[in-house]
Amino acid sequence: MMKLSLFRNTIRNKLMLLLLIATILPIATSMVISYNSTKRSISEEAYEKNARVLSLGRANLQSYMQNINQKSLAVYNSINVPRSLYYILEHNMEDEVFPSDLTDVIRNRNLLRDHLLNIYQSVKESHQVRLHVVSTNTTYLLNNSGDKIRADIPTDEYRVLTKKPYIEPSHLSHNYGLEARSTDQSELVFTLHRPIFLAPSEVLMAQLSIDVKLDALMDLNRHLYDPGKEKFYIVDASGNTIISSEEGAAGKPLEGDWLKEIRKGDLSNGYLKWEDSHFAGIVFYDRVTTPMMDWYLVKLTPYEHLYKTAEGITRINTWVGAMFLTIAVLATLLISYRFTKPLLSLIGYVNQIERGHLNVDIDIRSNDEIGLLSRRFRSMMQTINNLILKEYRLELANKTNQLKALQAQVNPHFLYNALQSIGTVALQHKDQQIYSLVTSLGKMMRYNMNTGESIVELEKELGYVQAYLDLQKQRFDKSLEIQYLIDPEARSIPVPKMILQPLVENFFKHGFKQNDDEPARLMISCSLQDQILLIRIQDNGAGMSDEELAVVNDGLNLGEAASWGKESGIGLLNVLSRLQLHFHESASIELTNASPQGLIVELRIPLGRELTSE
Repeated sequence: MMKLSLFRNTIRNKLMLLLLIATILPIATSMVISYNSTKRSISEEAYEKNARVLSLGRANLQSYMQNINQKSLAVYNSINVPRSLYYILEHNMEDEVFPSDLTDVIRNRNLLRDHLLNIYQSVKESHQVRLHVVSTNTTYLLNNSGDKIRADIPTDEYRVLTKKPYIEPSHLSHNYGLEARSTDQSELVFTLHRPIFLAPSEVLMAQLSIDVKLDALMDLNRHLYDPGKEKFYIVDASGNTIISSEEGAAGKPLEGDWLKEIRKGDLSNGYLKWEDSHFAGIVFYDRVTTPMMDWYLVKLTPYEHLYKTAEGITRINTWVGAMFLTIAVLATLLISYRFTKPLLSLIGYVNQIERGHLNVDIDIRSNDEIGLLSRRFRSMMQTINNLILKEYRLELANKTNQLKALQAQVNPHFLYNALQSIGTVALQHKDQQIYSLVTSLGKMMRYNMNTGESIVELEKELGYVQAYLDLQKQRFDKSLEIQYLIDPEARSIPVPKMILQPLVENFFKHGFKQNDDEPARLMISCSLQDQILLIRIQDNGAGMSDEELAVVNDGLNLGEAASWGKESGIGLLNVLSRLQLHFHESASIELTNASPQGLIVELRIPLGRELTSE
């Protein structure tokens, strides 16, 4: 158990763990952030793009249906002109039968045929045109099976007339109750039915019906979706399919709970995120509403198709990340081994010395800091060995104590120098990120190790805080934004060491909130106002309640640690005590809530007397 504990606590293992975390964590975080950011960007782009596309489709569909509607209104053109279609219907001339003059019958029949042919040809995609005359109960039909008009009394089920124009959903074309011909061919169509009234009354003279092929609508909307990967429908308010990207679905009721949600929402456009056993993705829709029709343009985009690009980028990033991660892990293991091998050798020599072998030969020949330390240690042991031979045991004990004190001083310098070595190796391996992190940590260590001065210029204190925040910035990446507003005249003002870092650290302990939608923000400002150095540290974190603020500020005024956080309260009180000691009792620290959220810590330092140094 002891061996296992020693193994876990070795510098080699700690260094390997640190380097592995420093390489694996950023790469993995970067991959996750990249994937989520790409998905979010693709989703937002898809929302905007499909809204524009369906809006364009709606405009094109409205224009197309308005054109057909205008063609059907041609019946009312030249209503007072003899031989016009309206005039013929108004005067019951469409099939006048004079036993003595069959020529007029044929002439009127041909004239009626010409009017229907004009309507048929004006709608390019029309399949057939039907005119049912109320007064004679006669249906006239002109289709593409020939250029002759058919006229007859239809069966009862085809005599249904309407008082308002409307669009009949997609269906198979039929002969409107007339006798079928061998040349007739059924085709999927939608139909515009328009009643023709005797103006200005509501007396119904006839009903005009125009069958339009669905190919026209399909061609009109084909650019709105990706065939084979996305589905597209035009459905009416009753759920009948007008056209569909799925073969055989047109003219049938469209089943789907997402359609019920769209119709229940009664919105003109939008999208739904949908997942069930039949479909998982986003349903985009736009609504076309006119007096004759209430249709929905619906587009189904599966997540698989929508995020295909994001998944491709993620796969590439994964392979690249895995490759670099492998290299980084191997480099980490190699560096850790090469770096700690001399240390383990030195520990072995120290163990021999502890057992009384003071003349042991320390054979470490490296030229780095560890080699220098080994040579100095060997020289020191030679000196100690000579002293043992010359001095009394008391003198030997004193020298041993001096050795321990010297070791306690060497260790921090050794670690700082070791960090410099790691930074050098990082540059040699072209890893600027590790070098930057090691440099920031080295700055902090050098600042802490300099015990010869307790009063420094504000510039140095800010440099120490910046090194600390650089390490935090690497940890949180884009989730953390830092801003400095420093008055140049304030940079040279002497202040006690370590008055800013505890306040900044409190933000990460108590106020930091990692949020994908909004980054955490920290602003440090320093300014001079009427011989008062004003330092503000403001964040947008969790903040504090009014009760907590009152407790903390009262505790600072009374010189007591705040109850909201014992360690943090002691840190604030320690900073305030040193400010009052080195400046004046009027120096203060005040905490207030920021708007709309966050915390402001404000230090007010009077500059009326000289600082004392320790």
